Amino acid sequence: MENIHHLIIANLLPSSVGSSSFILLLESKENSNLKFPIVIGYNEAQAITIEMENIKPSRPLTHDLFIHMLDELAMKIDSITITKFVDGIFYAIITITTHNKIIEIDSRPSDAVAISLRSNSPIKISSDLLETLSIHEIQVNNETIPPLVDKSSKTGLNFDDLNKLLADALVQENYELAAKLRDDISRLKNTNEIK
Repeated sequence: MENIHHLIIANLLPSSVGSSSFILLLESKENSNLKFPIVIGYNEAQAITIEMENIKPSRPLTHDLFIHMLDELAMKIDSITITKFVDGIFYAIITITTHNKIIEIDSRPSDAVAISLRSNSPIKISSDLLETLSIHEIQVNNETIPPLVDKSSKTGLNFDDLNKLLADALVQENYELAAKLRDDISRLKNTNEIK
């Protein structure tokens, strides 16, 4: 069986890109050094915040409606799983059980997290995917930051340069930039391994 981590919401921050996007920082319950950011939209950020702050709107929001419908149909959300990250896009599934049947529904992770909060269902991710996505916590005082990879690029910034920029972004809590740098490092590593 695949090793699974359970995720919690570590933070939800406005994005530096614009007022319509936010950074959702997810963290492993089992290892707080394993965390990664997802850029989400305003509506999903609002839905997550409303539930985290225990605010009860006068009318049900879309995610509330989804939960109410499942309740009326005698269905239960078993879990939310972030399944993959391809070309800068995260994918997730919502696993629902009903009458001894398991149903998996494709979902954006932002919607899945909002639904998870409302249903008290766990958010899961495989250890391998979490390791790939994670921007590891950096110790600033008297600690050096180990490079993620040690190969260098023939063009543009090399791994050392990208890792230094990544370290700075993490210290400044600029998780959006850190996510972009993580993706650049991953692409650069894959390019060098192909050659």
